[in-house]
Amino acid sequence: MVKNFKELIAKDIEYIKHVYYLDITHKEKTDILSAKFGIAERTVRKWWANLDLNKISSDLPPQLQKAQERTLSKDTEVVLVTTAQNKTSVNKDFLNNLKAYQNYISTVLGKKCEIVVIPSKYRNPTNNIEDEKTKAADWWADEVDDYLFYGKVNFGGTMISCDSHISPTAKEPLNGYEILAANGHVVLGHSKIHFKTLPRFRNEPLRCMSTTGYITSKNYSKSKSGEVAFENHAYGIVVVEKDVIPRNVKVKSNGNFTDIIYETVDGKTSIIESSLGFVFGDIHAKRLNREFFNVSKLIVERLNPVSIILHDLIDGTAFNRHESKDMFVQRQKIIKGEHLIEQEINEGLDLIEELKTCCGDIHVVESNHEAWLDGHINDYNWKNDLHNSPAYLKYAYIQQTIDLSIYGNLLGYLIYERFGDDVKYVKMGESLYISDYQCGIHTDYGANGSRGNVKGFARMNLKVIGGHMHAPVLFNNVTICGVTCNLQQWYNRKGLSSWAYAHSVVHNNGKNQLLVFTDDYKLSGLI
Repeated sequence: MVKNFKELIAKDIEYIKHVYYLDITHKEKTDILSAKFGIAERTVRKWWANLDLNKISSDLPPQLQKAQERTLSKDTEVVLVTTAQNKTSVNKDFLNNLKAYQNYISTVLGKKCEIVVIPSKYRNPTNNIEDEKTKAADWWADEVDDYLFYGKVNFGGTMISCDSHISPTAKEPLNGYEILAANGHVVLGHSKIHFKTLPRFRNEPLRCMSTTGYITSKNYSKSKSGEVAFENHAYGIVVVEKDVIPRNVKVKSNGNFTDIIYETVDGKTSIIESSLGFVFGDIHAKRLNREFFNVSKLIVERLNPVSIILHDLIDGTAFNRHESKDMFVQRQKIIKGEHLIEQEINEGLDLIEELKTCCGDIHVVESNHEAWLDGHINDYNWKNDLHNSPAYLKYAYIQQTIDLSIYGNLLGYLIYERFGDDVKYVKMGESLYISDYQCGIHTDYGANGSRGNVKGFARMNLKVIGGHMHAPVLFNNVTICGVTCNLQQWYNRKGLSSWAYAHSVVHNNGKNQLLVFTDDYKLSGLI
């Protein structure tokens, strides 16, 4: 094994150069070469100097040359990630609060915490500060200089990509970077706050992608793309912990923010006493994951929301129109005792009763699964299903004697019949705002009766928190929750699934947060 620089042959030198130019951190490079040649890290750096390799990186701005050598401490447990644009001022209130939260996590919660700032590049041709003759090299505000990282930073099961140069005006910054999430989660630096889960085979680990939002001010060209980016510019953080899902934190323009139960305002972090609202991932009572539901209730109790919103309260297992002609499925439902309509309805109503004991005002959003009940009573002959004939006749009588348009549908009426005005059933087309988020839409329908989709709502410039899609998403001002029911079901068995356990909370500062859990129901090691 070569241990002396003079013993190196051409093949060895070529290998050293190859490793040096790899798109990884300097620490990872030194580890590789130390293992191969049996030398210390200090010796590796001497060899680089002897080969003048350090000069090769001189095309990088000085700040990035230093940033690419920066590494996380081995005892770090939490990383707070944000992004800074070049030649742009920092939101100092945000930075002060970020440092305060880092200090709180380290000193009060006892978990070593570091700040990572991803450098972002953007050339503003309409900037009056410089022209081609006076154009200076790229620089980043001095305030973030000590926190800049450049390269791939691997932390736990998450890759923080600090050298993916994504234009701040990119409409869908996550697209095309799925390859970086081959072995875990990936965090990218961008001016927008986006999040998505990646499809996976049954029982494979969940992988997610997210962008950070900026810590720097709005600075865009006077163009269409620049104007759109200006409107979608978001201040934000991604909190990365080991063994949990990286989570986005939306930051107000005054720098204040809330992460789950910790509120940081004017340089001080404290535990919140309440929140404005909590939107559960789709319930599907018959398919409810009871263990995850119990964990969720504990989170809700700590958040103490004024309002609770439920989507797809009823699964419709007993009256699923897509399975009515599948005799195998129908037989399995009978064997498992899942074929009784009234029993399923009562399970959903009992769930509301259970939540009333621990939560605030409850709102049930009209959703597609429960709408199957009305169609089933309309279309089926009670004589062909004597198991359910009493329920058929009972609900058919309600249809024929009650003006259901007042209540939305059969379930809306049954909720009112049991709870009166204590529980609000939000009919299609009705609004339910929590802060300035529209929480009264299931998102199965979009504009003019079209099929709902995330990009469509984003184009309408609506702040929406909805359900229906089962795969949690952040896309500009649109939030889609995940599920509270089981991830594995008969009708999603084909192909891959991006479903995940996820809810959303609207904090008292008016910003919402998507809370995504691991498959074993972990959210954060900070609570």
